[in-house]
Amino acid sequence: MPRFVDAAARRREIVEAVKRIVAADGLARVSLREVAAEAGLVVGSVRHYFETAEELRVHAFESVANDVVRRVEGADDVVAQLCQLLPLDEERAVDLCVFSAFRLAARTDASLLAVADVAHGRIAAAVGRSVLAARPGAERHELVAEAERLLATAEGLSLHALVHGRWLDADLCLAVVRAQADTLGRLPIA
Repeated sequence: MPRFVDAAARRREIVEAVKRIVAADGLARVSLREVAAEAGLVVGSVRHYFETAEELRVHAFESVANDVVRRVEGADDVVAQLCQLLPLDEERAVDLCVFSAFRLAARTDASLLAVADVAHGRIAAAVGRSVLAARPGAERHELVAEAERLLATAEGLSLHALVHGRWLDADLCLAVVRAQADTLGRLPIA
């Protein structure tokens, strides 16, 4: 009798294997064979869900991006939103490492670019809503500039913390984010 396999659960297992590979060794090691081995599956099982390595990468990027975006969209204020973009715990550290690797790859891999654009748009919109709440009378270009400034700070800080986490710890990251949020509306935006 054939064994029932929950397709959604199997896809999640495969994405988790991709995340472990990318976090440990980078995107270059993501192949159907490597992912199958990491997931404890045979290549044919992975091919059942993803015909090509490109399809697998796009799906994994969409999955990680959606997790990051949902956390940002679910946060209550701009500080909480920006903290979702920082490696303040192991789950976020892994997700942000993988998310960043895919976003950088999207620069030269057209199959990943749409996912990167959608994720950035949703994150920027969520942060923009928080900026609007803090500065209700601001012009649209001011809101966009403020949101992008805050995002650039958080994303740069995230990369910095991923690389230099031995001394750039969660407390220091949070202090930087709070300091940036405190300047909301006080910096001149031309």
